[in-house]
Amino acid sequence: MNPIRPTAAKLTAVFCLGLAAMSASAFELRGFRGVSWGEGVEALGAVTVSHSEGEVTCYQRDRENLLFGDTPLNGVRYCFHQDRLFLVAIDAAANAKTLTTEFQRTYGRPSTQRGQAASWGAKGSGSRAELAASGATARLVIYSNTIEPTLAQRLQKLGPVEVTRSVAAF
Repeated sequence: MNPIRPTAAKLTAVFCLGLAAMSASAFELRGFRGVSWGEGVEALGAVTVSHSEGEVTCYQRDRENLLFGDTPLNGVRYCFHQDRLFLVAIDAAANAKTLTTEFQRTYGRPSTQRGQAASWGAKGSGSRAELAASGATARLVIYSNTIEPTLAQRLQKLGPVEVTRSVAAF
């Protein structure tokens, strides 16, 4: 029997297991609700400006679906830097557990979870989501790690509840 075959089979098995383990914890969004990271504001359709400061502008769609699964939303804001989508902030009239459960139905379990905070995606992934809640309201912020990396790094350091208020400072 050729000794190379068992070794190749073992290496292939290890590679496949490693790939499966990496993809099991992977979180990758290419945008949100039909708008891809990096697209311009025209992809949203009819909008209203909710925040604007410098090169960052956040919009709300005039006809946004204010449900995330079965969870009612207070608002969805799409934020652009130099007319490129890089962040979406979702405000929900729900507690952290409700919104976390709803989000993980589609995107899997959070990478980390502490109390009323949860996050999906690693720093090296293309996108990241962070959830924070206070009482009966929650905010989920989803952003691109590949578009405007300086802004993404600053946003990672902020608490998710502060993101929409502080994004104007950039």
